[in-house]
Amino acid sequence: MIILPTNHCSSLHTSHHGCRGFTLIELVIILAIFSILFHLTAPTFQNIVANSRMTTQINNMVTSFNYARSEAIKRHHTMVICPNDDGSCARQPHWHNGWLIFVDENFNREFEQEEEVVYVEAAKKNIEITSSRYRKRVVFRSKGYSHGSNASFIFCDQRGSVNARAVVLSNTGRTRIADKKPDGKDWKCPG
Repeated sequence: MIILPTNHCSSLHTSHHGCRGFTLIELVIILAIFSILFHLTAPTFQNIVANSRMTTQINNMVTSFNYARSEAIKRHHTMVICPNDDGSCARQPHWHNGWLIFVDENFNREFEQEEEVVYVEAAKKNIEITSSRYRKRVVFRSKGYSHGSNASFIFCDQRGSVNARAVVLSNTGRTRIADKKPDGKDWKCPG
């Protein structure tokens, strides 16, 4: 029979300098420290995820506006963006249900079955998007302008107005992102 040497650490056999490992009290203290650190960083991580989600949705809308504008210029034709309601333009300005971009062949700002849909954006989860002046359409003319479509599209999540941001569309068809209103106040979230 072969007997392997063991490195038992007990106060009867060796001094504490030769022992390896942790005592139960040390493990409990380490677990308590990790638990405290986790609880301190979890809200920060949730905030990072929420900011990332909102930034992604804002970028999708800015990209859609830029795409519609460039298509209007390229095609020399009017392009319309409207809130999506199962493949047609919604009657309510609920942009968080997604949107569609179409070529407005007859210039009536309404989507009709014979008109070409060039892009459809899916519905947004955990984000509510409302427009100032309750805009239900954004129209880009063949020169790239969006006359009469000057509006702010406000993005809100469960954190409320303090973290709301907006895509601001000018009559020239350009967009910018704003964290606050021009007067320095927070954007107002519904509810």
